Amino acid sequence: MAGVILALGAACATSDPGNRYGTEPSISIPYDPYDYDPDDLLAEAQAHCGALNMTARFDGETVDPQSVRWRYRHYRCI
Repeated sequence: MAGVILALGAACATSDPGNRYGTEPSISIPYDPYDYDPDDLLAEAQAHCGALNMTARFDGETVDPQSVRWRYRHYRCI
């Protein structure tokens, strides 16, 4: 089940439209707080940032205001 959730998360991973760091690349990954592996989310963020020759750094999380279940983990590429 976790693999399915991760696959869905990978399909939904997007660059953070509300990038509060100006032009610095970032990514926000949706996840189910009841069924997730933080190491998998970090690996996904690292793959995104690694393509830019950068390293992913965890930068917090937010709750999806349109859902009672989904959250987003935010990473900056540094």
